[in-house]
Amino acid sequence: MNKPLLVIVEDDQDMSQLLAELAENAGFQTEVFNQAVPAKRFIHQTPPAVVLTDLRLPDGEGLDILTATKHASMDTQVVLITGYATVEDAVQGFKHGLYDLITKPFDVAQMSALLTRVFQQLNHRKTMLKLQTRLSQVDQVQLTPICQSPAIKSVYRLVEQVCQMDVPVLIEGETGVGKGVLARFIHQQSERSKEGYLEINCAAVPENLIESELFGHEKGAFTGANARKLGLLELADGGTLLLDEINSMSTDVQAKLLHFLQNQTLMRVGGQSTTQVNVRLIFASNQSLHELVQKNQFRQDLYYRINVFPVHLPPLRERPEDIQALAERFVAQFSKRFNKNVRYISDEVLQQLQDYDWPGNIRELENIIQRAVVLAQGEAIELNNIPQELRPSPCDIQLAPGLVVKENTSLDELEKRWIEFTLQRCSGNKSQAARDLGIDASTLHRKLSRHKP
Repeated sequence: MNKPLLVIVEDDQDMSQLLAELAENAGFQTEVFNQAVPAKRFIHQTPPAVVLTDLRLPDGEGLDILTATKHASMDTQVVLITGYATVEDAVQGFKHGLYDLITKPFDVAQMSALLTRVFQQLNHRKTMLKLQTRLSQVDQVQLTPICQSPAIKSVYRLVEQVCQMDVPVLIEGETGVGKGVLARFIHQQSERSKEGYLEINCAAVPENLIESELFGHEKGAFTGANARKLGLLELADGGTLLLDEINSMSTDVQAKLLHFLQNQTLMRVGGQSTTQVNVRLIFASNQSLHELVQKNQFRQDLYYRINVFPVHLPPLRERPEDIQALAERFVAQFSKRFNKNVRYISDEVLQQLQDYDWPGNIRELENIIQRAVVLAQGEAIELNNIPQELRPSPCDIQLAPGLVVKENTSLDELEKRWIEFTLQRCSGNKSQAARDLGIDASTLHRKLSRHKP
């Protein structure tokens, strides 16, 4: 596997050697330069994935390296390392696309964590390109579920134990959390995977038609029944049928479904004889069936019959680790569908996606990404491609990941926020924070006292 290239521009040989070792341990291949001019020439000819540069160089400035790098490739991430940084330098750097700023002397663990984070982000982009290539070569790809978060991993580990067992599964969770995806996964991992998989949303079918849709009807059973119709239970014979939003089913149909579950036989509407069917049923509900039973809104006997293996799918807001992977999959999917050259999501948009509460869960995320792909003008989804409610305030400035300030922030407030940000980054270690800020501990203590509310 080709390792991403990282360029180091640092005139202190001991420092450049240390940075090279840390970068290589994180998975990069490195090129080291001690001067700005040859470094800029190399970056122009061979744009790297990452640049680590000192602010003060014998023949130039780190901010010039940043500008030259962004001219060569907007995708290259630049980290500025300095012991002389001012607030003006920081603001200027971040305005021109600086990824992060590290002050000397830096903590080795902090630098290693930064390099690891950048490496992982590069891997995400690489995964996106691979996925898009696969989608461009294959008309229909059987995509595996996204399982990055601990919450969803535990769900799928639980479900794997029941896939091969022919028992009913009840999936509960909010609308849009992926209950249908989980049901299809259960089918694919079961012995019925070579047979059909069907699903019906009980809430989407009119109450007077749901019985016919499930059990079928005979010719003349009711007005408009001009021919025999097989229901989904028969059509799914040998395979799997998902009954989604089972909580919306009328009590009359619930009673008929209970009878079917007891002996796997059905009678079509208007029919006189029973039909034996071998189908696995998976049930899904966007409400707690237990609570509905207590309110006499769902049959208790049916609940006990289908609640053999209950599974709760957590909402998207409780599984933030899945947001980026899901969004990237949707980008690849809709880029292919709409014949667009959208390849990735900008870091700013990813941050907004992570910060959003997602009341509509995965379905809402899918719709937002679909719209963003349609609106995107280049290879990346940018802030102006997503809905206004997801965007940061137009007067906000992001100085660093996790540090956003208003445009009219005073210098005193900016200093306070930067100190708080540095303390947080140093896990509350005031001695380390003072070193990172380039001040002594007593000065930091005095500033903290002055900024107390």
